[in-house]
Amino acid sequence: MPLLEYPELLITQIILIVVSGIWLLRRNDEIPLLSSTFLFYVASYRYWVVTSGIGRWVNSGSFVGITAITDDAALIALSYIVFGEICLLTAYMLRQRRVLPVLIPAGDRFLFSWLHPKVIFFGLFCLPLVVVTRSSVIAQINAGRSLAFEVSGYLYLFPMVLVGIAILILCLWKFGGLPTLQTKIAAILIMIGVSFFTFTPHSRFQFLGWIIASGIILSSSYVPKTRLIIFACLAIIGLGIFSVAGAMRNTQLTENSLNQAALERTFSAEDANMLDGFVFIQEIYPKRLDFAFGMEHLEILLRPIPRALWPEKPVGGYVNKLGLYKSNSGGTLGISPTLFGSFYAEGGIISIFFFSLLYGAILAAIVRYSTNLQPFASILVRAILGASMIPLLRGGDLPGIYAWFGMAFWPCFLLLWLKRKYFRLKLPPSIHFHQSNEIIDTKYPNSN
Repeated sequence: MPLLEYPELLITQIILIVVSGIWLLRRNDEIPLLSSTFLFYVASYRYWVVTSGIGRWVNSGSFVGITAITDDAALIALSYIVFGEICLLTAYMLRQRRVLPVLIPAGDRFLFSWLHPKVIFFGLFCLPLVVVTRSSVIAQINAGRSLAFEVSGYLYLFPMVLVGIAILILCLWKFGGLPTLQTKIAAILIMIGVSFFTFTPHSRFQFLGWIIASGIILSSSYVPKTRLIIFACLAIIGLGIFSVAGAMRNTQLTENSLNQAALERTFSAEDANMLDGFVFIQEIYPKRLDFAFGMEHLEILLRPIPRALWPEKPVGGYVNKLGLYKSNSGGTLGISPTLFGSFYAEGGIISIFFFSLLYGAILAAIVRYSTNLQPFASILVRAILGASMIPLLRGGDLPGIYAWFGMAFWPCFLLLWLKRKYFRLKLPPSIHFHQSNEIIDTKYPNSN
């Protein structure tokens, strides 16, 4: 039995959204608001639409041995998610005490003259290469090869590099690092390519992630009140586009019926079925699989090893480990259970408590680190973090999620590493940033 009933859990998540909104207004920090709104949609709102008859729980008939989801089981899962959210946000807010200044979108012309040709060239080079790699993956799958066992993960994930390139281009554009019409046209072509390759039913969480990153970058020079409005508009647009991508799974829909289906999916939270996935996790652990006790995180280090070198490398996901799926799709299957569902699989509620505090502290450390960098690198780090939050909070196969981070953002990581000495903040923050009525703490006197 859950300790709290649905009304209390709903009110708790609403309070967390309000607190996160105030946090944004006072500290110009979007991470808590991004986390709390996403978790509200996939948890409390998902529970309400199903129990109100607007939506339906995921049909467990495709999974051998898993019983149908009940409202009581979903309520217990909801209580775990809210508990984890409280722990994560509390740890984050206790550790991240700095006010994030409003950026002045100006930078070193020598850096940009060195950087922008490389980014544009690499982006244009990768576009046809992505077409080739995707065609190769599709051809191998059509030939009967298993996506989980016989197709290279590096080949499958390579197209995600366009996300990192897109973030670099947006940062350059924001800071005036694309000086000519030709470079702007090339940048637009690359952005169109990124949109095309991520606007698919299977990549829509990545699509939503880089859309959030673009909002963080483009709004970085505005005061928190304006940023709050921008994020609200972006959330509505992003949610609509996300639902359209989900509705595209049904190839029989016409344009009008596609829009109608997307609207229905948005209000029914059909694509936000992470609460359903958590219920499945509760049924699997520890009844049918032992708790992982940290192995899920250890596999993050093991996943980059090619299966050609390690043929017996374990596949991720409880569905594949137990062989629950009825048909052979050749892939790694399962329903995402939120990040806290992944924590639960490590060791139950104790693991949710421990890992939520740990992740909250790590996220806070990353944001604090960004304040010690020059503006261009600072917003680049925060954009990477923002793009990562949606796939991370979605949860599921954590090694696969971190593999996506590595393949998507390695151009950004490479730049931050090569220019690490240059990007260190050498002057007081007040010289590099705007001061606003909302932000008066540009030298961080209250930070710890």
